[in-house]
Amino acid sequence: MRTSYLYPSTLMLATLLAACGGGSSSSDSNPAVTPVTPVTPVTPVSPPASGDTGSVSMPFASSATGRYLLLAVASQSTGPLTTVTQGSTGALSAIAGTTFTGNPAITREISGDASFAQGRWFAGTMTGSTGATVLSGNNASAHYTVYKTVAALPASGSLACDAGSFTAPSYTGGSVIGQDAYFGTASGSATLSFGAAGAALAMTVDATAGGSAGRISGAGPVSVPASTAMTGGFLGGSTGMLLALGEGAVTGSYLVIGGYKVTLANGANYQGVATFRCS
Repeated sequence: MRTSYLYPSTLMLATLLAACGGGSSSSDSNPAVTPVTPVTPVTPVSPPASGDTGSVSMPFASSATGRYLLLAVASQSTGPLTTVTQGSTGALSAIAGTTFTGNPAITREISGDASFAQGRWFAGTMTGSTGATVLSGNNASAHYTVYKTVAALPASGSLACDAGSFTAPSYTGGSVIGQDAYFGTASGSATLSFGAAGAALAMTVDATAGGSAGRISGAGPVSVPASTAMTGGFLGGSTGMLLALGEGAVTGSYLVIGGYKVTLANGANYQGVATFRCS
């Protein structure tokens, strides 16, 4: 089943995610609703310049084993990738029943290859089963990644992961900041190994915005290819991570995928997604 979530007409979005609590793995069974305190809407910045940013080396090769993660302000959704549409720039305009349209419809930090597609919906209209939300170029971005699950987990082995692909962390609340700090930059690292318990995933993200910095780390087991591992207060709007394992573009390679929420030293909260290639 696909998790459902609400999209009100303002930035006060509700949280709905099918997953278990912190530090555990989950699949799509036993969906749970976790409320979250909405953030205070912020004034939109000046109209953004048109045009997507970033690129992909190859179009995403969708398959029956595809899954997705969509992380907006005070909402997150993950589940089977029932539908996906990718444009000529590599940006996605449809993800499992949610569409992104507009004139222009702007996507930032596009990245990916045949095994995944990632980006941040920045300006346009995001429409789901419960309604539409206008993203006007303020902090209300929606971060996404789509990927393919592995057919089976290897019995053993440790892999080295690259420097990762990141969307720009976007402000979601906490301390009051200026418009120039609505978005930041991110870097990090990931590790991946396999053993009798399945896959052991770990990720660290360093985020910086407005002259302040913060770090979030998470780790967890994935015993079933399509499951996810969550740490901290990811569902409740606090700091934490959702981690997933994906199939890489090259035989024998894998992806460590994560959505994260981090608080910077100045008390401002940010979120984003990251994908690491491991071989």
